[in-house]
Amino acid sequence: MKTGLNHAVRVTVAALSIVLGLGAAVPAAAQCPGDLNGNGAVDGLELAAVLGAWGTNGQGALVTDLDGDGIVDGADLSFILANWGPCLRGPNWAWGWNEYGQCYIPADLGPCTAIAGGGPHTIALRTDGTVRAWGAGTTDTGSYPNYGQSIVPTDLGPCSAIAGGGTHAIALRTDGTVRAWGYTGYGQCNVPTDLGPCTAIAGGYWHTIALRTDGTVRAWGYNGSGQCNVPTDLGPCTAISAGYGHTIALRTDGTVRAWGANSGGQCNVPADLGPCTAIAGGLGANYKGSYSHTIALRTDGTVRAWGHNSSGQCNVPTDLGPCTAIAGGDRHTIALRTDGTVRAWGRNNYGQCHIPPDLGPCTAIAGGDGHTIAIQR
Repeated sequence: MKTGLNHAVRVTVAALSIVLGLGAAVPAAAQCPGDLNGNGAVDGLELAAVLGAWGTNGQGALVTDLDGDGIVDGADLSFILANWGPCLRGPNWAWGWNEYGQCYIPADLGPCTAIAGGGPHTIALRTDGTVRAWGAGTTDTGSYPNYGQSIVPTDLGPCSAIAGGGTHAIALRTDGTVRAWGYTGYGQCNVPTDLGPCTAIAGGYWHTIALRTDGTVRAWGYNGSGQCNVPTDLGPCTAISAGYGHTIALRTDGTVRAWGANSGGQCNVPADLGPCTAIAGGLGANYKGSYSHTIALRTDGTVRAWGHNSSGQCNVPTDLGPCTAIAGGDRHTIALRTDGTVRAWGRNNYGQCHIPPDLGPCTAIAGGDGHTIAIQR
């Protein structure tokens, strides 16, 4: 059977080669994922590498096994063909699931100071304080995944922070007020009128969190697992984050608290965690957080992760080294090392953990529902 499949694929590729040419580029094509030899393009050389390793297991073809399933097959071929063409270079990068164009960085985006990933959409904060979003939600059809989450309000004004939810987007304006748009079936975009000025924001899949200037935390939206029930004894905090159905807070003393969906222990903060400087949540798979996990960056730069580990998202690499930032996606984890390099591990069905070979040192990272984003220095 494999011989027949191999033959059929080679015939198809031969036909494509005639149409495209060996080094042809499909317009508006790939980001750098799939550029196996680092020559700045996904072309016939990568195609040859995949076909040359066809059918071998992951031990013999770690580079060409792009989806990490242990075999080089049609899925890897599809990844190469979908990313065909020159790499789009610039300060902003995205790779992984791209069904809705969430990895296609706008050519006129310009330099950014922050990035965020939602479900199948991406949000960026530009250096002038304006917000851009792309991917799902560029239209407002009222059906998944298009709820207008990528349609930035024209009256938004300058912002200082952004965050993404499953099908909504959140922005913190420079005056400390919060705006949210997109799907609001659970009230996740209905910012409380008495919220007051804030310093940070975060999004779960169907809920929204804000950190007020006095260090208190507010949350609203879907609350089926208690993710919006902020503990009364939480105390003042310095950072917030969320998974699919749980909420995470970093207190001023460096300790971490988490509440909400806990089916995989994602809210069970390790007793030996120690003081931390940053927190992040994985999106998981549904409102019960059936695949959600929690990530913490300790003061010594080491990373810890706990909760659901179905794809190895909590298996921090032993050679990771000290880091300065962390982020979570759908069953994958991302870390920014002190030297600016990016590492990712966990679910890799869309190549979201395959760091582009010529990415270069970065200043910020983010994860979405199957894709990864970075700002390059």
